[in-house]
Amino acid sequence: MGKTSRELHKIIVVGLPTESTQDDLLKLVKPYGNPLEAAHAVDADGKPRGFAFVRFGDGDAQAAAISGLDKTDLHGRVLNVRAVEDRGKEVTSSAKGRPCFDFAKGKCARGAACKWAHVKPDDAGAASRRPDWQKTRPDGAGAPSELFGSGEIPEEVLYV
Repeated sequence: MGKTSRELHKIIVVGLPTESTQDDLLKLVKPYGNPLEAAHAVDADGKPRGFAFVRFGDGDAQAAAISGLDKTDLHGRVLNVRAVEDRGKEVTSSAKGRPCFDFAKGKCARGAACKWAHVKPDDAGAASRRPDWQKTRPDGAGAPSELFGSGEIPEEVLYV
């Protein structure tokens, strides 16, 4: 899956002064090509956060802006400029991330619609990641009877 038209030829400019404006951003990138879009990232109060996205019409302008602006000084701040990566990649079942815990137990009913990876555990012993002391006791292996005794509290404990 390729980049969408909104992500094509887009750069991110990090390290902008927080008091910079939209016009300042346009003046900064205009010598490298005609920007189609330029927008500051803002917080909940509408204040710029110090980085912005700029989209150019072609790859040459994008490459020129990256090489011309990256690691340059702007009002005492060093700019970090790079191309925006494609974040909308289509994932296959083997690259979905963490494994589906229900599938490992044989209980996942979602099939191909499951958002987790359906991978089998490497071996049967590795199915549980709990340490031995946390695993449940086998049937019939309860606490030793010496712990409970007759139910009476010994005198040496009562009169200490």
